[in-house]
Amino acid sequence: MTTVSSRTLEIAHDWKSTDYYDKAESDAWTDPFWKPGTPFRRLFERLDTTSTVELACGHGRHSARFLSTKRDQTTLRSLVLMDVVEENVRHCKKRFSDVPEVSAHTNSGYDFHPVADGSVSAIFCFDAMVHFEYDAVFSYLQDASRILRQGGRALFHHSNLDTYPGSDYRNNPHWRNFMSRNLFAHAASRSGLRVLEQVTIDWDEARNLDCLTLVEKASDGSPGMEKPRARSGSSRLTRLADRVRFIFLK
Repeated sequence: MTTVSSRTLEIAHDWKSTDYYDKAESDAWTDPFWKPGTPFRRLFERLDTTSTVELACGHGRHSARFLSTKRDQTTLRSLVLMDVVEENVRHCKKRFSDVPEVSAHTNSGYDFHPVADGSVSAIFCFDAMVHFEYDAVFSYLQDASRILRQGGRALFHHSNLDTYPGSDYRNNPHWRNFMSRNLFAHAASRSGLRVLEQVTIDWDEARNLDCLTLVEKASDGSPGMEKPRARSGSSRLTRLADRVRFIFLK
């Protein structure tokens, strides 16, 4: 039986030896995430970035841009970069070696260990989770709830492609994996995270291919969605019997 970790490592292998990282460093590829007024930047600014984790950091282009645009560097206590690809982690350790607040770690591909419980104020993941398998996404959401402090927030850029179930993600538009806005919101709620906002976005010619979801760990630990009112089985049977009686009396 395929596990979350083995499936994740299969996908990670696609991103070990690639020229993607060099291309992604260009302004043309990075500005859409960080220019003022973009959905990414607008939602990112709703995070308290005092203690931040970047998931699936690649070569660190987003953390580099974050560090260059942060207005008050004195408020940054820690920035933890995580990636399942060891080569990426080594690259980031070298790239940010002169920034004492930054550390980089190789993670499992489905959780945030070794980050401590309740220790971070923000998590973000750009241009990476769009490729993740749905079970890995669920696992990360559950562990995000563990590491976020109460009131902490996370911003995830994920796939909104709910067609081609069971397909190889490499055969899908822009290598997007199976996920949807509503499925992600449901998983977040089940993980103890409150959905604050979701924005669907186009990717090149593909309409609404991706979604940005901003979530918060509720200060009272409550889930983020309103529970439906319970209906007893007897009341449903009563309504059904009344309907049948009405049909036969017509």
